[in-house]
Amino acid sequence: MANPDPVAVHDAFILICSIWVFCLKFGFAFVEASKTSPQSVSNILFKNTVDTFVTLVAYWLHGYAFAFGQHNSVIGTKFFLSLDQTNMVHFFFNYVRCTVATTLALGAVNERTEPIGYIMSAYVFSGLVYPLACHWVWDSDGIFHPLSSSYPTQDYAGSGVIFLLGGTAGAVALRVIGQRTGRWSPNFRQREYNPSLMVLGSCLQLVGFLGLVLGSHQQLFEPGEGQLLGLKCLNLLLAAASGGLYSLIIERLQHHYYSLESLLSGAIAGMVAVCAGVDTYIPGIAVLCGATGALFFKAFQFLFVVIKTDDTMNVISAYLTPGAWGLVFAGLFSDQGTLSGNAHVLENNFLIVVILLLWGIAVMYPLLSFFMCIGVLRVPRFMEKQGIDKFRHKLRNPQVNSKSLN
Repeated sequence: MANPDPVAVHDAFILICSIWVFCLKFGFAFVEASKTSPQSVSNILFKNTVDTFVTLVAYWLHGYAFAFGQHNSVIGTKFFLSLDQTNMVHFFFNYVRCTVATTLALGAVNERTEPIGYIMSAYVFSGLVYPLACHWVWDSDGIFHPLSSSYPTQDYAGSGVIFLLGGTAGAVALRVIGQRTGRWSPNFRQREYNPSLMVLGSCLQLVGFLGLVLGSHQQLFEPGEGQLLGLKCLNLLLAAASGGLYSLIIERLQHHYYSLESLLSGAIAGMVAVCAGVDTYIPGIAVLCGATGALFFKAFQFLFVVIKTDDTMNVISAYLTPGAWGLVFAGLFSDQGTLSGNAHVLENNFLIVVILLLWGIAVMYPLLSFFMCIGVLRVPRFMEKQGIDKFRHKLRNPQVNSKSLN
């Protein structure tokens, strides 16, 4: 019997991990649906499904070329339309990473987004904003690639490129679109969450994070690589555990009850933070990273209530902020960071945090402001109150329809 082809085995492993990453995207959709009024659930599921295909078209046409085309450190110029002998496995894995970032980009503004505005915004983000950031950090020619001679950084599984950048676009959308009608008035009725959907979606996200971490692994057949894969999984789950439990304890001390949402969101914040250096941390450092990521999550969640920011999905507090902290933490504690004698990695990780923030704002703010001005980004107030599904979708929640007929 012939020995298996190592390249084929590695490609099959990456494809399986890519499918797991899809769980992260659709897990976010389930959590979003769990926090949405029944009158607008179809709109939420529609936008989280349609951006899967919009992202694929944009990434296939030019996004992958911008991200991994060769020849310069700023933007790629090869592999348009998956031509020029594109590595299809590499394309697919990076496409699903792009879908995760795109889902975050407008996930913070549920119950108030026009489908057409979301579709156009998703195309621009997945076809331009994300690919250039990806090229800078993950392409071998990128100026911030870990092996770059210019500004080497440490972002192994996307704390910055995926979650910080996607969260930045989400923050811009919150600023441009604004809060839900009457959100901070005394008469506003907060939606009752669906705990079953919330737990299902969060657990799917955990599976997706495992896919992100394992799929980013470059080698399978070298000695000790299996143990390294196990260490990455352990680090990720320890960060989730410490983040979730730390967040739960804080909520219990503050409000004297146990919060399922805080437990799940804290775990996600911990995983987001640890992604940047999950391949190099010892387990104790991963625990510290997850706990501090959850601390930032709770601090910013409290801050946004004080300043009246209507981020129902905690995109800023659970994804953007831990993503930024994860890059800083990796600059300190990874085997390429300051404690290992490489202070420039911390400086460069600080720099890429600022650059990703500014890049996301520079493109998405004028784009979304333009869409807002021409009336294709936010639904009218009456539609928001009565439910978007009634006016924009044929398939609606049957329970809502039955109630309206009585």
